[in-house]
Amino acid sequence: MSSEIVEMHLKLLFDLDNLLNDIDEPKYKKIGFKVEQEEKQSLIRTRNALLKKLPRDMADVYERLKERYQRAIAPVDKGFCFGCFQRLPTELLTQTKGMITCPNCGRILYWRKK
Repeated sequence: MSSEIVEMHLKLLFDLDNLLNDIDEPKYKKIGFKVEQEEKQSLIRTRNALLKKLPRDMADVYERLKERYQRAIAPVDKGFCFGCFQRLPTELLTQTKGMITCPNCGRILYWRKK
C-alpha cells in the first residue's frame, strides 16, 4: 500500500474519530446535533474497517495515541508539529518513508499539501 493511501486512511480515521467524539458531546446535543444509534453504529463499523486497512503496527500506534491524546495525528507546518507546537529536528523533516512520529509528543505526523 502506498504511503499516500496510508496517509489518506489515517486522515479519514482521524476525522471519523472526531465525529464519533462530537456525537456524544452535550453541547452539540443541546443545539440539536442528533445522530440515530443505527447511524452511529454504521460510523463505528466504517471506522473499524478503515483501521483494518492500515498496516498493523501503524494501527496499534494510532490506537495507543488515541487513548492518550484526543488527536492521534498532527500536521507539520513550517517545521513545527501542530500537536505539541514544538520545532522538529531537521533530519526528521527530510524523511520520506515509513511512519514518522514527533519525537516530543509521539503523534503520527503528516505534511500539509500546499
